[in-house]
Amino acid sequence: MIASVDHASGFFGSTLRRLDAWLRGTPKPLAKEHLSRTISLARIVLIVGLVFLHYQTYPNSDASPFDGLDPANHPVATFINSFVLFFFFSAVPLLSMLSGWLFFSTMGGRDVLLAKIRHRVRTLYVPLVGWNLIFLAALALLYLSVPDHPLFAEINLRFQDASPWDFVNAVFALTHHPVGYQFWFVRDLFVTVLVSPLLALLLQRLPYVGLFVLGAAWLVGHDLWIFFRTDVAFFFYLGGLIAMRRIGLRIAPGPTIVLMLLYLFLVGLRAWAPAFVDMVDQRPEWLTGATRAMRLVGVAACWGTFLWLAQTRPGERMARFGGLAFFLFAMHFPMLAAIKWMLWPWVPAHTDAWMLIHYIGSVAITIALGLTAGQLMSRYLPRGFALMNGGRVLERSAAPRAPATDDAGKDRGLEMAPPAGGEAAKPMQQV
Repeated sequence: MIASVDHASGFFGSTLRRLDAWLRGTPKPLAKEHLSRTISLARIVLIVGLVFLHYQTYPNSDASPFDGLDPANHPVATFINSFVLFFFFSAVPLLSMLSGWLFFSTMGGRDVLLAKIRHRVRTLYVPLVGWNLIFLAALALLYLSVPDHPLFAEINLRFQDASPWDFVNAVFALTHHPVGYQFWFVRDLFVTVLVSPLLALLLQRLPYVGLFVLGAAWLVGHDLWIFFRTDVAFFFYLGGLIAMRRIGLRIAPGPTIVLMLLYLFLVGLRAWAPAFVDMVDQRPEWLTGATRAMRLVGVAACWGTFLWLAQTRPGERMARFGGLAFFLFAMHFPMLAAIKWMLWPWVPAHTDAWMLIHYIGSVAITIALGLTAGQLMSRYLPRGFALMNGGRVLERSAAPRAPATDDAGKDRGLEMAPPAGGEAAKPMQQV
């Protein structure tokens, strides 16, 4: 049995090394400043993508973008919405992988690991509770004044028949998604950190067995009894494996182009799937599994693109907003849902063109308000901003600094990110 495990580990190890050699091209290491800027750029771009993803269904359509386009009604608008959604399905995996890479890049003894876990209580769980308390209070006031507001169809809490335990979960996300649904990711990331001693043991003793078990659970959609979704744990572990095996994060331009073209093709094909796959009763399981698997291509394609873009002037400018990524992520929902319903009565006609204008406008206003609020709060209420931003301080320098670490290995870089979806009167779907 041990021999079989060693053989499997050797096979996975050699395959990973060959893949790494093709992706990196030249073995030239990444400059520290380039890597830091790329991480900041990835954070803000992927969070902006998640805002687009969380727009969900058009108000005049019953077709879920998680299924794909609606061939019969508004195919152009529904295809674009679905295409963007599936493209940014790579956001949570990539952000999780970077979080795992940062977490395991500075390994130490038990005391260091416990210090990292305590640090994540402040940077992950405290903001989760704080933001959801704010959301719950605001929604409760809205419910008391306008109980039939369409916004309540977008959230996963039914005030009219919610139990005390539902309200506990709405804030603390213990066994159910919180009212700020995007925080399902922060909750799962925090749980992943809590079990990091076990993950560290697997990475040291049976690295590829752990990768296979978590990967299989993710592909088949098993939550392992403690997660909402296992993609966070799997990609966090993958990032840890890359860190502990000292595998370079460089992806050469050639493989990046190939991967991005392949990913765009897969995303387009998936968004077009309802035109040739029967989804009347339910989405086929094989299609759900294939949708999950294509994220592997998306992670590599997007990371390679960010590496290139971070070296350009536009990339440098966008990376300066990296410190606001968590704040935008935290604030954008249910604000986006409210803006979406506020703007809809102003749409003059329910055509594809006007639907897309509403889609882009709702997201653009949400992003603008979130970034503006974050900048104003960081300037005039810096302590409150730091608390709500998970301890992340907004950089004022021309170029973002590399993620700093202290003696306890408390990386202050990327340890977050996020989607919306849920179990509500109008449930947000998952793949």
